[in-house]
Amino acid sequence: MKRTSFIAAALVTATIAGATPAAAYPLKITGASMASPRLQADVLSAIADYSSRIGGCRMIYSADRAIMPRSYVPRQPTRPARTLGGHFEVWTMNVCAARQRFQIAMWPSPRGGADFAITPLTGRLPLTAR
Repeated sequence: MKRTSFIAAALVTATIAGATPAAAYPLKITGASMASPRLQADVLSAIADYSSRIGGCRMIYSADRAIMPRSYVPRQPTRPARTLGGHFEVWTMNVCAARQRFQIAMWPSPRGGADFAITPLTGRLPLTAR
């Protein structure tokens, strides 16, 4: 793992630990993101809340992030992130023993920091093929 990726993963994990109860499992974060550690923690918290409402569980075990190219065609964007100076990422998550993909739109906030919108790309998929 590159040093910068390790530092970013450590910062995100530390930020999440400060925002949520201590987890009894390690959170594995891989891939690239343009989001700050705080923004990544906010996105993970929002996904955990969504998972709690949909599946009755908020445990996130892993997140694999990918920055989408400018040619990416977003699915149902709730905000035109690119026209607001932002970008899209797709995060593949292991949430509550199921795999799910989420489109994350991120753009600079006029109040400072960044705003984001999350669009589920898949329902809950089994972790193993049957």
